[in-house]
Amino acid sequence: MKAALTVVALSLFLGPVTGCGGGGEKKSIADQIGPATKNIADVKADSKVSEEELQRRRKEAGFVSKEEADAKIAAENAKMFEKGDREYVKARLKEYRALTADTRTLLADIEKESGKWGAAKDPQKAFDKAAEGLKKRAKDLQKQIDKLSEKGIKGGNTQVILNKVFRPLEELDTALAPDLGKNEAFPKTLTDIRAALDEAEAAFTEIEKDETLVASKFAEGAEAGAAEGQAADTGKKK
Repeated sequence: MKAALTVVALSLFLGPVTGCGGGGEKKSIADQIGPATKNIADVKADSKVSEEELQRRRKEAGFVSKEEADAKIAAENAKMFEKGDREYVKARLKEYRALTADTRTLLADIEKESGKWGAAKDPQKAFDKAAEGLKKRAKDLQKQIDKLSEKGIKGGNTQVILNKVFRPLEELDTALAPDLGKNEAFPKTLTDIRAALDEAEAAFTEIEKDETLVASKFAEGAEAGAAEGQAADTGKKK
């Protein structure tokens, strides 16, 4: 009887230890605790986001950097100024078109005369006969574009195109010589200048058809004032 009581006591004492959890295998302390916590360096590494991802998130949130804001303002200002320059050109289309037409005529005459110089018995004499007039016409055209553009200040993108005409023309004027026709660069120079003239004249047409452009008020006022002045003079003469 004493032995039976001892076995019962031992089973009661050991039961909670070996039979916990329905008699299953007891987990180790490491398993119960779980994986070790990451150190600070690991957490920082995981929290890093690529620059591309940051830019994407900022864009989606509507964030605009100072550089982007400055670029936007610059673009808007440029657009505003270009509109004013196009209106300036529109008020003077007649003068601009006369200028490009005269330039084409000059190029044709230079091409024609340079052929004569090379074929003449005395190339220098033939050159001297025509060169002075050609040079004067080239310089007059340069003066006209300077006046129209106010020394390159006015005209915007149209003036940029015209620079591709008149800068090479100035170089061509300097290069005029009895043997110009034999110069290998001469034909290409003529081709390039004529292509730039085509581009400029296409720009004139585009500006003319652009109904959003209003001819410069200053130019319109000046023309109106001149017309009124002429009418007044005519009245006095009568």
